[in-house]
Amino acid sequence: MKLKSRIAGSATALVLALGMSAAPAFAAAPIAATGETIYDQGEMSSRGSCSTIGVGSILNPLKTAGLSLVEETLTSSSKGYPRNSGDVGLLRVGECAVRTSAGFSLGTASGLGDYVFKSVAKFGTKLTGISDCNSIEGADTDERPLTGKMSIGYTDLTKTDAYIRIQGFDTDAADKVWLTGIVAKGEGAGATIGGNVWFNPVLKIKGAGLYGAAILDDVKTVGFDESTFTSVATGYATSAGFTIGEALPCSTGSGTVGANGLPGLELIGLGGGAGFNSIALGTPADGVSFLL
Repeated sequence: MKLKSRIAGSATALVLALGMSAAPAFAAAPIAATGETIYDQGEMSSRGSCSTIGVGSILNPLKTAGLSLVEETLTSSSKGYPRNSGDVGLLRVGECAVRTSAGFSLGTASGLGDYVFKSVAKFGTKLTGISDCNSIEGADTDERPLTGKMSIGYTDLTKTDAYIRIQGFDTDAADKVWLTGIVAKGEGAGATIGGNVWFNPVLKIKGAGLYGAAILDDVKTVGFDESTFTSVATGYATSAGFTIGEALPCSTGSGTVGANGLPGLELIGLGGGAGFNSIALGTPADGVSFLL
């Protein structure tokens, strides 16, 4: 069946909010003056942030299902991909603008005080939690947010190792999550992790290129029009229609098999940073931030 539908943003957000409630209900998030839902960063302020595009999986321990109506242990692994041709040329998957006073070394001087630019050679996460697609607040008291490790390797051969968890979903932007954690080792050791990233269900598409690239329809694939999708990263793409097609069955139980053949949602794209908004909904995100 061709996925040609481009649903209005408000309807998309509503369905996605229902279908992607994979984390338990956390304490009420404060509301900024702009009306955006944010999570408390305490008295700390940002000492820099990183922009990257990633693709990851959400699978049960046996790798027989993704995020579905079945509450079970899920593991999410992701890695970074080049965002544009500039990243490809520099052999990187992202960039960080961080302060040397927060424990970051080397890098390229920015001309803005002690901020330096550091190119990201590798980015990866591995998180585990207990979740399902149940969108009824308080229905699952034994759910646990995705929690685990994040690693950032820089082209200058330095590294940041951190422990992070999903702090909660942004109720103003259905496809954005807030992060918290701490840098345990390497660059920025001792800094608190903050910030937020967007996430979209993605599909493997051979013709997908760098972030934001259009895709040509492969006429040999009968009944499927790839041109309705936009690239998230090389080999992976999404659309507003596909996002609804994945989220709605997850939240209502009206479907049992995801686009890649497993029950539930099993592949996601994620990202953040200026100029790299959610492909499906256009949602902006700050990326991974370092706080002190």
